[in-house]
Amino acid sequence: MQKALKFLQENEREMLALLERLVNIDSGTYCVQGVNECGSIIAQELGKLGFKTETVPEKDFGNHVRAMRPGAGTKQVFLSAHLDTVFAPGTAAARPFRREGKLAFGPGVGDMKGGIVQMIYALKALQHANQQTPSLSVFLTADEEVGSVLGRPHIEELARRSTHVMVMEPCSKPTSIAVRRWGIGSFYLTVHGRAAHVLKPDSDGLNASRELAFKILALESLTDTQRGVKVSVNLVEGGRSRQVTAAQAFAAIDVRIRGAALTGEVEEQVRHVAGSPILPGIGIELRGAMTRPPMEPNARTESFLHLANDVAESLGFQLEACEEYGGSDGCFASALGVATLDALGPVCHDMCGDNESIEVPSLIERAALLAGIIKRLADR
Repeated sequence: MQKALKFLQENEREMLALLERLVNIDSGTYCVQGVNECGSIIAQELGKLGFKTETVPEKDFGNHVRAMRPGAGTKQVFLSAHLDTVFAPGTAAARPFRREGKLAFGPGVGDMKGGIVQMIYALKALQHANQQTPSLSVFLTADEEVGSVLGRPHIEELARRSTHVMVMEPCSKPTSIAVRRWGIGSFYLTVHGRAAHVLKPDSDGLNASRELAFKILALESLTDTQRGVKVSVNLVEGGRSRQVTAAQAFAAIDVRIRGAALTGEVEEQVRHVAGSPILPGIGIELRGAMTRPPMEPNARTESFLHLANDVAESLGFQLEACEEYGGSDGCFASALGVATLDALGPVCHDMCGDNESIEVPSLIERAALLAGIIKRLADR
């Protein structure tokens, strides 16, 4: 893989130019135009590499991109990535791409525009070295940051047809690779009370905010990190005036589980606690569900990890299997029993924060790792 590594090192400036171009486009989930623009740029790059690309249109979000290329051997490899970021319109203009020493900064530079550029150049390095690849599928989800609700059916379809899945999310350390992630649930609670002045003598007001306060405490008490359960309420709204009993209150409930075996139990607990009124006369509306299964290691993933570590050792380091925070589209593939390795992207700091950055050397090193894994799968 030294030839591929040399190609990547020689083309670092070109890689960073493409990364800068993508980072300087606002592509938050709801920035439909920007998501589509990024998708078009990446589709063009994949087309130059011999992929047959197509746009998968959506109405309320940006379009997904799917690309396919036949290859050698029996393996079917799926490279998973996403186009959207968490950043609001105007962020790219306010904090455009910049490089300071070994770090590159900008909205989405790590999550996950860096990983996408890394993927493209890993494939370019293999092409430059005249190396065969297995049959490859690429899917770029447009709504990953809001749960891949629209992208999920396409991801699962490709995963079922694949022998191996690699996800281009960023990593925590230069030698890490993710084999486990927590599952995610998103629930939305609306509490209905009745408005009245707080000092009305015969007040028939019902304080929805008070009911919600009890609910928050009860919901967060479900957390048991030793068992692998985390329930948190971070987004809360309620009432319309200081002196008027709150007629309505709202909360978004985040649920995380480490193991799939906990899914039914935890979802039932959340529904019971959130859906059972405490104060007389209160009305409750609850919607939502567990949206991402946990990513858990299986025998196929363990074998895949062993192969990846052989490649890493040929490049002079050893991989460290780890657990990453946050869900990814790799959760869907892993839940289907497909060999899945995640967080193959560059080392990222302050992911989704105002100072999101990547370590530029890791962009090169991990592109070489990805290229090596793809080549090894073509040989089998």
